[in-house]
Amino acid sequence: MRLLRTLLPYLLLAVVLAVFPLVAPVSVVNVGVYVLIFTIAAVGLSLLMGLAGQVSLGHAAFFAVGAYTQAILVTRYDWNLFLALPVAILLAMLLALVVGLPMLRLRGHFLALATLGLGIIVTIVVRELEFTGGTSGIYGIPKPDFGGRVYNTPAEYFWLLTPVVLLAIALGNKLKNSRIGRALGAVNDSEVAAECLGVDTFRLRVKVFVLAAGFAGLAGAFYAHWLAVVSPEASNFPLSVSFLLMVVLGGLGTIWGAFTGAVLVEALDEGMRALIPQIIPGASGEVQLLGFGLVLVLVVILVPGGLAQLWNGLVRRVRGEREDPGADESETPAALGAELDDLLAQASPPPAGSAVLSVQGLTKRYGGVTALKALDLEVRAGEIVALIGPNGAGKTTAFNIITGVMPPTEGSVHISGQDVTGKRPNAVAALGATRTFQNLQTFTSTTVRGNVMVARHLRTKAGLLAGMLGLDTGEERRTAREVDGVLTATGLQQHADRPITALSFGQQRQVEVARALALAPTLLLLDEPMAGLSGAERDHLSLMLRRVREAGLSVLLVEHDVAAVMALADRIYVLDDGVLIAEGDPASIRANPAVIAAYLGTGEDDDQLVRSAAVQVEHSDGGDQ
Repeated sequence: MRLLRTLLPYLLLAVVLAVFPLVAPVSVVNVGVYVLIFTIAAVGLSLLMGLAGQVSLGHAAFFAVGAYTQAILVTRYDWNLFLALPVAILLAMLLALVVGLPMLRLRGHFLALATLGLGIIVTIVVRELEFTGGTSGIYGIPKPDFGGRVYNTPAEYFWLLTPVVLLAIALGNKLKNSRIGRALGAVNDSEVAAECLGVDTFRLRVKVFVLAAGFAGLAGAFYAHWLAVVSPEASNFPLSVSFLLMVVLGGLGTIWGAFTGAVLVEALDEGMRALIPQIIPGASGEVQLLGFGLVLVLVVILVPGGLAQLWNGLVRRVRGEREDPGADESETPAALGAELDDLLAQASPPPAGSAVLSVQGLTKRYGGVTALKALDLEVRAGEIVALIGPNGAGKTTAFNIITGVMPPTEGSVHISGQDVTGKRPNAVAALGATRTFQNLQTFTSTTVRGNVMVARHLRTKAGLLAGMLGLDTGEERRTAREVDGVLTATGLQQHADRPITALSFGQQRQVEVARALALAPTLLLLDEPMAGLSGAERDHLSLMLRRVREAGLSVLLVEHDVAAVMALADRIYVLDDGVLIAEGDPASIRANPAVIAAYLGTGEDDDQLVRSAAVQVEHSDGGDQ
């Protein structure tokens, strides 16, 4: 039954596409051919924009590379269609790899402008080179001829493209629901959280950028055979805008939306061709492009989720479901069972008492402001260490440096004996250290289960190709079982299939902690994990952290709830204004006058006391203050 539900949309689309040329006028079938060609390119762009969150304004550049390569090989070198096709795809992907390595280090509108520049460069190159036919392009590209048939009519070519489009959509959907797809979705939701769970975001972006170019190259090759001519217009900006509009109109992140978006954009294109000259006599293609831009703006403002948003809303109304069921703030967390011990046993902590985290001389300056000054800190295996201090004391700055979110100005960080100073968060996570965040960094596009599944990224191996081809079935089933175990272990099983945004703030905090534990880390860094939790939820988290310590794992805890810190921590470090003013066990910290002054003092004597304590700690070898 589940397999039937999965295959049903493809079967329905296959029937519609098979029947369409038989009932539609030839002129409409001709438009349908362009819809199918552009759908292939739009699937790739949907993966790039919807999953990886990268906006490309130069997607037509890869489309043109595929078209020109195919045209040159079959006309000038008499290559067979099927021999030239993989070469056209590979050259488009090679270009994407070469330009993607530097370009994908950019973000946001900078990347969009860079891809726009790429499209302009490709257009100029093919227009100026004699090898590519200059402004005239390449003519005489033959129609596909194989299996005893020549695909030279709109109906024949439409049927030829149908299985290719179905396969492209199927591959895109398989990738979206795979390990790589989950990681890409997580990067789009919160790049820093994904990296802290071990996702190499830059490498993933390059891979999906190259893959998207491959889809565009394939579409370009079919475009060349259908049109029988390839000119510089195949790489121009209006075509890139059309691809962009297809993805946005269909719904970002929905592979099916690439097809529906292509249908609507081509219908809109045909409508504008007929309507605009009647409204504005003598109007050129630039006016039509202006119309596309207006539609794009309206979609982004009125229906940011595209047709997918409208469809999902309709389905929910038909089923009588609420769009946001809300959260039950009064729910008591489920009890922690033996499953938690099984989860913690997956980690490989060093012998008790050995250093898991060693920080020396950690300093961070922003111009003339010193946010953190010469911090020395150590966390040993099987202990909970707290880092406390007033707001703005530098605690989160220290966390960000330790986990690789930002580089230090001075100092070093060692995890399990390895120097990770200045390394990216995914490298830190690979050594068994992960974190939660002061400001929630959940993956809002998925469920509680989806959030936790991302945390198993380092524990799984299936790559992009395996995900697309469905070769990861066994690994996916095992991961699903492991995630169920994590959710049961952390008392979140009852929320497994709820959207993360439907949970209360405190419950989302718990999901962050569960997600971090799902990595099976040796060092857990928690940034104010009790903020927003109810009394029952705090007790639940405290019990969980004690179980973590008993399993030999280490915890570095930033928390404003001093009572909870005193009850949990084995040792405490106290920061004030970026400077370490005290370090010791809870009893000594509780009685330390410098700590009391840092939290409660307001007078000049208190300030002098804090400064004196900082100087003493700075010139001592450590120990209680």
